[in-house]
Amino acid sequence: MTEAAWVEVSYRAEAEHAGRRADVFLCGRMKRRSRAQIQGWMAAGRVTRAGRALKPSDRVRARDEIRVRFERREDPPARFESLPIVYEDEQLLAVNKPGRLLSHPTDKIRRNSVTEILSRHLGGARPHLVHRLDRETSGLLILAKTKAAARSLTDQFATRGAQKRYLALVRGRVLWRATEADAPLARSGGEIWVRQEVSPDGAPTLTRFKRLAVGGGASLVAAEPKTGRLHQIRAHLSWLGHPVLGDKLYQDGGSAYLKMTRGQIAPEDLAALGAERQMLHAWTLSLRHPRDGRLLNLRAPLPEDFLSVAQSLGLACPE
Repeated sequence: MTEAAWVEVSYRAEAEHAGRRADVFLCGRMKRRSRAQIQGWMAAGRVTRAGRALKPSDRVRARDEIRVRFERREDPPARFESLPIVYEDEQLLAVNKPGRLLSHPTDKIRRNSVTEILSRHLGGARPHLVHRLDRETSGLLILAKTKAAARSLTDQFATRGAQKRYLALVRGRVLWRATEADAPLARSGGEIWVRQEVSPDGAPTLTRFKRLAVGGGASLVAAEPKTGRLHQIRAHLSWLGHPVLGDKLYQDGGSAYLKMTRGQIAPEDLAALGAERQMLHAWTLSLRHPRDGRLLNLRAPLPEDFLSVAQSLGLACPE
């Protein structure tokens, strides 16, 4: 098969993944891929780290970039030709990611991802993704244009030097003015492998919340994650009894998520969730510029679908 017939996808390991077998790590990152299938790719030399082939038993390190080669497939037409730019200079680029857009390519979707769209914006240069947002989460996403900037920004996210604040529309009338979820998270297992749950055996996880408004059976809250666990805001809000509207994974045991993966989700399922996609928005971000260390305070305006759902519930959103 020619080189043009392959596409390479990168999977980044975080601190919580350190020490795991490489095949176990990838099995957790790749939905609907079996461990045996991943081991077969490894045997064929299609899984690498720093240019060297990985074996299933090799241990993953924090910040590893594990690359997997897939056969190229026909991608659907691009949904977005460009993305709203929040900030840009010669070192970095901040965009307001729409909901339901992937941060990075997968084996099935390439053109419809932030990095591919921005590569076209940058004349073919490929920006470095230094953190991620879930597909259905909208808002601020930071990318680096140089390797030096990528290292600086990655370090800030790893050491919690970057301060993030999210807005979420949640189910129910929130009674507290402010609270924090200091509750460890672990994978819940079962049929939905990526789903997280509060568990005494989980990794330490802390999120601070503030109530901003209460409306017709729903509330608007701000969330500040103080750790960087998978799905931590969504899992913590569900644990507090106020799941994010539209969240297919953390309402009703994830039944809507399973329907979606099987292509069986219906309009009435989405209506029951309260929104067509999860109403979580990465609103503000403060970090140090990788070149001179000056403080950057960035903000991504709320998207129309978020504002529309909030308005229907009688909730006033901040600008």
